[in-house]
Amino acid sequence: EYFEILDTSDWDAWCSKYVNQTIRKGEWDLIVDEIGDTNILEFPLFTPKFCREAIALADAKDKWTIDRHEFYPTNDVLLPEIGLDEIYNRVIHEVVRPLCIYWWHLEGKGWKKLKNENFMARYTMDRQSHLSLHHDFSHVTMVVKLNDEFDGGGTWFPKYKTLSNPEMVGTATLHPGMITHQHGARPITAGKRFIAVSFMRQGE
Repeated sequence: EYFEILDTSDWDAWCSKYVNQTIRKGEWDLIVDEIGDTNILEFPLFTPKFCREAIALADAKDKWTIDRHEFYPTNDVLLPEIGLDEIYNRVIHEVVRPLCIYWWHLEGKGWKKLKNENFMARYTMDRQSHLSLHHDFSHVTMVVKLNDEFDGGGTWFPKYKTLSNPEMVGTATLHPGMITHQHGARPITAGKRFIAVSFMRQGE
């Protein structure tokens, strides 16, 4: 089965279909929102077309797991398993990484190369509707909303009394991963919730 999203031979053509053009131009101060004074950022990253096709691809490959994480397992699939990891890492490297460096004034050559674990998670009423409070094993975590056919949900940060639950599909949320930003997935009350998650760690 052919999936257009996997045709990555032309980076610019791929981006024109799948990546928000304003964020790609680096106009961060124009469209990046910090939720309160929390170091939790929201911004448009992917187009609705990307979100639809990424979900369809994951469902077609049907390599969902339920026990990949020892302590806080999610119903998820690694992006390398569905052929989407290389292009996703390029988006992080060329679009998201410069935003992180700019916003948080990050220093050191380690930020020139990130080590990313990218996966898609699925919340459903019958299997897993929420995820308990935890810290991520990352320096920066990114969560992308892939669909809106659900009620409830969102990422809850109790220390900041803040819920990140963007309205628009393709919206990314960035937050520090370790120590300061414990969080969990609020339960959905109907439908299915799909998100893409990246654990980004500074390279050597």
